[in-house]
Amino acid sequence: MNDLVKYIGFSSLGKLGLYRSLRRKHRGKAVALTYHGVLPEKPPGNGDFQYRNFVTAGQFEQQIQFLLRRYRPLRAEDFYEPGGNLAGGFLITFDDGFRNNYLHALPILKKYGLQGCFFITTHLIDTREFLWTEQVTRLLEKTRREKVEVELERPHSFPLGAPAQREHASLAIRKYLKVAPLRRRQEVLGHMKAQLSDVPLTVQPEEEERYLFMTWDEVREMARAGQVIGSHTHTHPMLATLSEEESLGELRVSRKLIEQQTGQPCLTMSYPNGERENYSEVQIRQLQQLGYRCAFTQVPHFNTAETDRYQLRRVNISLKMSLPVFEAALCGVL
Repeated sequence: MNDLVKYIGFSSLGKLGLYRSLRRKHRGKAVALTYHGVLPEKPPGNGDFQYRNFVTAGQFEQQIQFLLRRYRPLRAEDFYEPGGNLAGGFLITFDDGFRNNYLHALPILKKYGLQGCFFITTHLIDTREFLWTEQVTRLLEKTRREKVEVELERPHSFPLGAPAQREHASLAIRKYLKVAPLRRRQEVLGHMKAQLSDVPLTVQPEEEERYLFMTWDEVREMARAGQVIGSHTHTHPMLATLSEEESLGELRVSRKLIEQQTGQPCLTMSYPNGERENYSEVQIRQLQQLGYRCAFTQVPHFNTAETDRYQLRRVNISLKMSLPVFEAALCGVL
């Protein structure tokens, strides 16, 4: 379904009163929104794939204004403190820790007096490195080679002649690596880097708006401004693919770094990727053991007082969401 058809279709549902009816139906519940990045302006037309989970500052502010007209702002502690009232509320969350969160999201949150939760990948703070998932995409997008050989479940030769072929290769390889054991992921990435060695794997000056992570100074400023800094693990692995010792280390190290750097307790986290297969009861037990009070998934949609505090649900927000589509997503239509 193209963007115009979506806009017309979801606008029509709103005019028919569907969303108002659904908000009444779910008025005792809360919705948490997942953002990843905020850009000053719309990216170039050929950038849809790499910017798909980002929004513009204009979109973000429009969405905040919409939320404040329809819902009640919540704070992180409302999700884990006894007696927290979630009814009719919303919470803004960000995953990963990109610098554009500090540059473009923070001023808007401060303007409207809102608290967001920023879940950061601590290994990447104060570096010019890429997330491992984006290393895959970057290698395939930037290389001058016409193909790449990768062994997934079986050997694959991915053609890279056209942008659509590069996107297909990225999706297929990342899908495999997200459920592969850590060592296997490292092997495949190492093999790709060796083949596609013409691609630099540090953030270049012209890429900073999209890919650069915050500095610890910026993280501390966010915390001083009343924003919550939570863990998104240390290196962004799919936790269910790790040994218990590795998983515990990811959760412990990230929490310790955040607390050391901000001087504030780290009580919240979000699971990388966040689908149900990406974490297990092992991680829930470890989070409780380490003193985390709640954790967010990427499983939609609503949260209530009965929702498992270590499996809180969120709605992912993306670049191509017009306001009618955004409203539909919040109401559970998507």
